Order: sequence, then C-alpha cells, then structure tokens
Amino acid sequence: MKKYRLAILCNFGPPHVGGTEQVLENISTRLISECKYNITIFGYNYKKKEVYKGINLCPCYKGQQLIDQISKFDHILTYSDSFWGFDTLVENIDKVDCRISVALVGAYHMQSHPEILLILKKNLHKINLITHSSLTCDYKWCIDNNLPVKVIPNGVNMAEFEKSEIDIREKYNIKEKYIFLNVSNFFFGKGFEILPKIARKIRSKDFIILQFSNTVHYPYDKVFFNRTKNQCKGLPVKFIRDAPREDTISAFKQSDSFIFTSKKEIAPLVILESRAAKLPWISMNVGNTIESLGGKVINNPKEDHKGYKIVDDKIINSYIVNIVEILELKEIREKIIDQGQEGIESIDWDNIVPLYDKVFMDEI
Repeated sequence: MKKYRLAILCNFGPPHVGGTEQVLENISTRLISECKYNITIFGYNYKKKEVYKGINLCPCYKGQQLIDQISKFDHILTYSDSFWGFDTLVENIDKVDCRISVALVGAYHMQSHPEILLILKKNLHKINLITHSSLTCDYKWCIDNNLPVKVIPNGVNMAEFEKSEIDIREKYNIKEKYIFLNVSNFFFGKGFEILPKIARKIRSKDFIILQFSNTVHYPYDKVFFNRTKNQCKGLPVKFIRDAPREDTISAFKQSDSFIFTSKKEIAPLVILESRAAKLPWISMNVGNTIESLGGKVINNPKEDHKGYKIVDDKIINSYIVNIVEILELKEIREKIIDQGQEGIESIDWDNIVPLYDKVFMDEI
C-alpha cells in the first residue's frame, strides 16, 4: 500500500526539545505507527538529512527551494504562521498542488500582515486552519475574519509519566524541603524575570526553584538565559540546562508546585504535563489556562499593546499566596490534584492524533 506523504514545516523540530517539538514528535510517531504515513519534517534547526524514530528530518530551505522541497507531498502541515517560510508558502500557493493545514499557534504573523491574510482568504479551498482551543486569540481572530477553523487540543504522552523515575534530589544534589518547578526555553515573553521576584518573597527559606530549559538555536537564547541567571544570583534558583527528557518528567513528578510565568500563550503543554504528573500548577490567565484543570489561575487583566501580561507587585503577591496555599492546605492541594485527573485520558495524544489524521485525509 502506498503511504500518504506528509510534509511538516516548522522553525524547530524534534529531537530538539520544546513545546512545538513535542507536539510534532507525538503527532508524527503515532501516524507513522499506523503504517500508512511517510512523514518528513522540514526544520530550520536541521543541518543534514537523518531519520529519527521513523521520521525523516530535513533542513528547510527558503524561497523557491522551499516550494521545490514540498512539491511531491500529499499534504502539508505548517506549524505556526510564524514559520519563517510562511510568506513564501502562501505567496506561491498556486504552485502547491496538495492541500495545506496551518496550525495557527496564535496567528500572530497574519494579524500583522494583512496582505498575507488576503491571499490566504482567496485560497481557502486549499487550506485547513487549526487552533488548539476555542478560548485562544487565534480562534477569535478566525471568527472575526469569517475563517473556518478546526479545534484540535494539545495533548500529553501519559505513558511517559508512568515510567520509573530518576531521583532528582540525588542526581542534582537538592537538599531543600520544597521544590518549585519551571520548565521553559528562553524565548521573549516567557516571564523569567518573575522567578527572582517570587524567590525573594516566599517566606520559607527551605525551598528551591528548579528551572529546566534547553539550548535553542535562536539568537536571543543565551542573552535571555544569562540575564536571568544574573538576576537570580544569591537566590535559591537552580538552572538545569539540556537535561534528558526523563529527568524533566521526574522533576514534574517530584516537585511541590509548577510555577508558570509566561506572559503570553496559546495552549501550553507544560500545564498538561503538570496534570499528568499530578503536580498543582500556578499561572496567569494566559492562552487557554482558564479552561485547564489541576491548578490555580491568577486573573491579570493588564496587557501591553502586543497582548503580553504586565506584571506588577500585586501579581507577584498572587503567585506567593497560591504557592503557600498549595503547600500548606492539604485539603485544597488534594482537591486541585483530583480535579486535574478528571478526564485525563482525553488529553492523551493517542486520543488526539486521530483528529489530525482526519484533517490530513480530508474526512471532515
């Protein structure tokens, strides 16, 4: 049987570790396991062609070379309209014979480039639009622009959280009683400057904030990382860089709360991972966190002109209040954890990937 040829276009693809990469790896490996897909991920982080978990990885080109790369596929998935070749793809859509799915992930690029939106609108017969929640800005943008859109939620690999654990305390020499976890790579708007402010205000001295991140082939990665480390000097904040995935999973399972500081989001995977690990999380009302279970949402209505949350002392104090409540009030902690387990199976990738399959196969 001839396999369905799917091309995935992204800036950063697996095995590089981040939210997008986790999404694409879980979609790809599950579709490949059905033996009817041949999948190639074109990413700008790749330097050479190779195969990873059955997925073909290939350096992504620009301009006409990109169009040539994808000319023989049966379907194209572009993950985010912030993909660096998105304009090329849309402007040359008449040269692309197959259908294109676009996971919007905010639709930030098209919101500021109306000329690209105009071309897309003229070619809706060739395009599927996907968003991860009906509560996100990209979904609202689609409705406002009369664009048909399909909601496919993000997921979590529950099997990862059922494996044996690495002893995080022993491996990373952690002696403190409480562990507060933050997992995020160093991109603009992730709110890393919030971590030292929280660390200074927590009453207990017997805690540590673990910050897990991965090196990103992105110009500002080292700048943001070094700036945050300098801001945290003398504070109980430990930075763990490029750790194995199993260490990150174990940290989710062995921490006391997850502190999510991002100031702008769509559908963050770390919230779902916290649920899978039975780890209570704390976040501002960014993206679709307001519909997520297993944590505490801080309502912060203040945003700048680009939609990033403005964080003042009142918000920092809200983080502290919620951290203390989760630690000290056992009844509330257990209730939050129980709520996070409600319908947990529905966010397993095994139940979500078939929704992508239907889109790619044009069965909807």
